[in-house]
This record gives sequence, C-alpha cells and structure tokens, in this order.
Amino acid sequence: MSVADSLARIETWLAAHAPRILRESLNPGAASAALDRLETTVGRPLPADYRTLYQRFDGLNQAADNLGSFWYGPRFLPLAQVTGNYQSSAADSEVSPLSKVPAIRQDNALNPFWLRLGFDGSHVWLCLDLDPASEGQYEQVILLDEEAETAFVVAGSVSSLLRDFAQDLEQDRYVLNPDALEDGDRYLDPVQAIDVVNWYHAERWQDKVNGC
Repeated sequence: MSVADSLARIETWLAAHAPRILRESLNPGAASAALDRLETTVGRPLPADYRTLYQRFDGLNQAADNLGSFWYGPRFLPLAQVTGNYQSSAADSEVSPLSKVPAIRQDNALNPFWLRLGFDGSHVWLCLDLDPASEGQYEQVILLDEEAETAFVVAGSVSSLLRDFAQDLEQDRYVLNPDALEDGDRYLDPVQAIDVVNWYHAERWQDKVNGC
C-alpha cells in the first residue's frame, strides 16, 4: 500500500471521528526545500516515503487550539524540531549505550542519524533509523526508550508505519481521550495492546522486545 493510500485512509477516518485533529492539530505540509536542507544537513538520503509524509503534514502544532495526537501516543514532530534534534545530537559528545537492540546499533542512544519522528514528552522517541545495524534496514522506524535503555523496530519503513496506523484506526484500536473530550478537544489514545510508550504492557511489542 502506498503512502498516499494510507494517508487518504487516515484522513478519512479523522474527518469522520476526530476532525479537529485534521483541521487544527496537523500542520500543513513542509516545502520540498526544507526537506532538501535537512538531507544536506544530515548528509544521508531521506527516504521517499518520509518526504511524502512531511510534504502532506509537517507534524503536529502543539500550540493549536486542539491539542491532538497522531500515531501510538508520541507527538508527531515538525521538521524544524527534527532538524534541531539532529543538530543537538550531532554536537553532543556523550555516549549512552543501549542494552536491548535487535537490528539496531547499540553503541549510542544519542545517535544523530536516528531522526526524531515522535516524542512522548519524557523519554520515549520514535525515530527514523538512517544508521541501522548490519541486520537492520535503512529507513526502519524504531522506538527508543532512554530510561529503560531499550530500543526495537516498530516498522520497517514510514510506509509500514502509516499502513499500520490506518489499519489500527479502522479496527478501533484508538479511542478519543475522555478528559480531552470534556474540553471539546480530540486526542487519540492507543489501546493498551498497541501502546508503544508503555511497550512493556503492550501485546504487539512483546515479540520484538523478547527478541532482544
């Protein structure tokens, strides 16, 4: 399934169930020039599906009237924050090894070539991996839990991440947060079985974690 198809399914679902996320929370797409600048800064090619995603939506606007969410719980980062996080990591000489890393380099949790894609506001990140281990795949999407010193592959690519998100929406694996609804906001909460922030309780991630 193409990125365009997955995005169309996601947008259809949001329009029907959480229109404020679609209309207010998601930023308009980034310009191709901004993606080109990031690619030049990183010095590694950006996958085509990553470009397509950001050309459609440039992350979530945390200052919007509707504090929305997107996939799995971590907020979807705008390109400016992706670039800033890369520059900060690239300038940091600290090394923080990981303890659990299937198909992922274990030498440094601050690897600048893990482009930050999502953040839970505390210690859990979704990252686009542009520096995989030999058994990994360039462009895989990984979870990084800095506190638990754990990482694992969430999806083989951005295309797969979006396909899974579309399917999970359609199969009722997301609910609208009731506290947000009381304030008139639409905020997506994943059900426990797929919750990547609380991965240690989520059925979907156990095989990946146990494979460490």
